[in-house]
Amino acid sequence: MVRKGWKRVKPIIVSIKSLQRDEKGESQTLELVSEGKYYKKERSQYIVYKESAISSLEGVTTTIKVLADGTVCVLRTGAMQQRQEFRPGMETTSWYDTPLGRTLLIIKTYACRVQLVDGIGTIEIEFDVTITGMGAIYNQLTITVQEDKTTWK
Repeated sequence: MVRKGWKRVKPIIVSIKSLQRDEKGESQTLELVSEGKYYKKERSQYIVYKESAISSLEGVTTTIKVLADGTVCVLRTGAMQQRQEFRPGMETTSWYDTPLGRTLLIIKTYACRVQLVDGIGTIEIEFDVTITGMGAIYNQLTITVQEDKTTWK
């Protein structure tokens, strides 16, 4: 039995594939794999991992929070601060805080599909992000979560 407020942590491998396309149609793909942890607290699921130099976010911890209604929140802490919320058909705003200053982001979510069973599965998000003073950039994120069996003893 797990008491209220307790969380059972599971070691995981997080694979992230990101496709970005600017208004000119030029694309860039980034893939990264990181060790992380999964836990469920109340009705929300959490995926936590550390970013690396590959993503240009070294020193940042990313927490993906999946709410019971399928909303996905991405929270970044450490060398920079950011919170993004993804709800299909919704436009949300977010601040991107870095040591160099603060930038406003506008996020328009087209699709947000969550298929997680006990923390294992995929999250797919399609969205535009508009950065103050720049055009919109289309993004496709595929987050695949697998159990990390190498860390079990």
